[in-house]
Amino acid sequence: MSTHLSIALATLRKRTAMILVAGMTMLATAPSAFAHPHVWIDANAEFVFENDKITAIRVRWLFDDLFSMTMIDEFDKNHDTRFFDEENTAVHDNAFAALSEFSWLTHLRKNEELVSFAGATDFVADITDDRRVSYDFKLMLETPLDPIKDVISLSVYDAEYYIDVAYTQVDPVLFAGAKNLSCHFEISEDEKNRIYFDLVAPIRADVVCAAKVADSSSSGGLAPGDFVLVE
Repeated sequence: MSTHLSIALATLRKRTAMILVAGMTMLATAPSAFAHPHVWIDANAEFVFENDKITAIRVRWLFDDLFSMTMIDEFDKNHDTRFFDEENTAVHDNAFAALSEFSWLTHLRKNEELVSFAGATDFVADITDDRRVSYDFKLMLETPLDPIKDVISLSVYDAEYYIDVAYTQVDPVLFAGAKNLSCHFEISEDEKNRIYFDLVAPIRADVVCAAKVADSSSSGGLAPGDFVLVE
C-alpha cells in the first residue's frame, strides 16, 4: 500500500478510533493477509450533463452504523445530531479531504482509461434519522465527456480493501440535465480492471446514451380532423 494511501486512509479514521489491523508489511506479503474492511459505504452517483456532455458527478455516501457512531461522537460537538457550519468544515478537513489522494473512491473511465477529477465541491456531511452519517459532494471534470462518442463507465471501490463501497440497490446511478439524450446504465463485473490482488472484479456501471427520437405519434396538440393553414 502506498504511503499516500496509508496517510489518506489513516486520516479518514484517526478521529474515529478505528484501528487498522493490517499494516503495510502484511498487505505486501500475500492475498491471504487481507484485513477485512473497516468501513462500509452505500453509494450512488448522478451524472450531471451540460449541453448533453457529462461535466460532473454528484456522489452520495451513507456510512455503516459503527463508523457513523464514531463520527458523530467526534464531530457533533453540540449533540444535535446534525453537522452544521464549523462541524461540517471539521468533517471535510479531517475525514474527507485526504480522499482526493485516490479519487474519492470513485473511478471514472473513458474508453477504459481512468479520468482524473478536477476536484470536489459542494461537500455536505449530515446525519440521517437512524443516525447514519452521509456525505454529499460533487466531482468536477476537467473536460466534458461525450457519452455518445465514448464508452463511459463508473465504479466505486477502495482498491486496498480497507473500505467496502457498494452501489445502492435502488437508483444506484441517475442522470440530470441531459436534454436531448436518453440515457440508462448497465451493471456488470469489470473483469478488465480487477482489484484485491486480482481476486475481485469490481462492479461497474456503463453509461448508455442515445439521441432522443422525435415522437412521430405526436400531433402537436391537433386532434384528428383538424386543419392546418399553410401560407
